[in-house]
Amino acid sequence: MQSFVNTVDLEHEREWLDDADALLAWARERNLVPAGTKFSRRDLRHALELRESFRALLGANREGQQNPAALRTVARAASSARLVVVFADDGSPGLEPKTAGVEGLCGRLVAVVFVAMLDGSWQRLKACRNCRWAFFDESKNRSARWCSMALCGNRLKTRAYRSRQRQS
Repeated sequence: MQSFVNTVDLEHEREWLDDADALLAWARERNLVPAGTKFSRRDLRHALELRESFRALLGANREGQQNPAALRTVARAASSARLVVVFADDGSPGLEPKTAGVEGLCGRLVAVVFVAMLDGSWQRLKACRNCRWAFFDESKNRSARWCSMALCGNRLKTRAYRSRQRQS
């Protein structure tokens, strides 16, 4: 899911999923769709809407809040995918979509988010306050706000310092 959110660089306006074929290639590289799957421009728009809902949820994680609109989009994706509980040979549970196409892809991504929410790792996934890149917060107290202190953190702190200097 983190790599899905990071298929666009908002800071530099670079989109890696700029057409349906790019989405298909991304999904195939990760074994998220079966052979023979095709996507349309409409499918791409649907997937990108889910991506931005995930980003909104990661921003909410950073601020310790909720985002009801983004949660509704994710719930609709789960419903469209007809997610069902499955059990592996070792008895461990999982979720799998009962649909194909973009709904199946989105369902697999929602299943990853669902498992992360259950295992506690979800709260550590955040969107950078500056560039909005998805990152995993490895800080001890889960308080990271930037993808990188050396890049985004430094930029924001420098801006704040300069602003204070201009005001005084």
